[in-house]
This record gives sequence, C-alpha cells and structure tokens, in this order.
Amino acid sequence: MRTSLKILLALCAAAALAAARGPAGGLEVVSFGWKYEGYAQAEVVRSKRSGHTLSVKRGTDYFFKYRAAATVRNDGAKAVRAVEWAYVFAEPEGGRELKRYRLQSKQTIEPGATATLTRDVSIKPDEESRHLTTGRQQVVVTRVEYADGSVWKGEKP
Repeated sequence: MRTSLKILLALCAAAALAAARGPAGGLEVVSFGWKYEGYAQAEVVRSKRSGHTLSVKRGTDYFFKYRAAATVRNDGAKAVRAVEWAYVFAEPEGGRELKRYRLQSKQTIEPGATATLTRDVSIKPDEESRHLTTGRQQVVVTRVEYADGSVWKGEKP
C-alpha cells in the first residue's frame, strides 16, 4: 500500500513538473508560416560507374525554395540555445501526416522572450509536392537545448 502511494505521488510530481515546463520544453508556438521564395540553384556532382570506369560531371540543379517560419515564446525559466522543430503537413480530414520537414535553429531565446525561427527548405521539381496546397499546416517543437546544457526531448513521431 505504501509503495503504491509513493509511486502515485512520484507520478503526480513528475506530471506537475512537466506541466510547469509547458508542452514543448517551455516553448509555445505563437504563429507559423510557409512561403514560396522562388527557385534556387545548386552545384552538384554526378558520378556514374560503368564497368571499370568512373565518370564524374559537375552540373547545376534547380530547386523550388520555400521559407518555413515559426514564432515561439519561451515560457520557461531557462534560456534556450537551440530548437529542433518540424513543419508538418497533414490531411485536413483524419490528420494523417503527409510530409514532415525536420528543421533546426541555433538561436538564444531568453526566458519570457519571443523569437522567430526561420529555415529555408528546397524541394526538387520532380518531388511530390501536393501536400503544400492540400495539407493542413502545423509546427511541432521536437527538442530544446538550454543554455545550461540540459535538453528537453519531445515525443517521437
């Protein structure tokens, strides 16, 4: 009986600590957006092996360039050093995930401060991109690294 009570109290304390820290390590997503930025070009190296010969060619590939942005507020007590976040596109009905872009931003966010995290995302022209027009958008904070070296990790998708 006493063991059960101790376990129950420990679980309650852990739940209270998690609630005080917030749903995403003390960071609340205030707003987010996805914007088309035109196209970008990148130099690529293509290699092809044929029998005993290896041919290497330099070339240029073009990508559609998008900018993912998330404004977050640090509601926690610790300063944030880096944030890993995901920009998720899901079906409007049913919520099945269509595409997830994993992003990382190294940016200091003091307690009580708000910051906008931005990352460029490149999509090949032949890559499936229907999710951009039909998907419901969402930002999920997956990992927070604090200035004191401690880390908060969210649930695995």
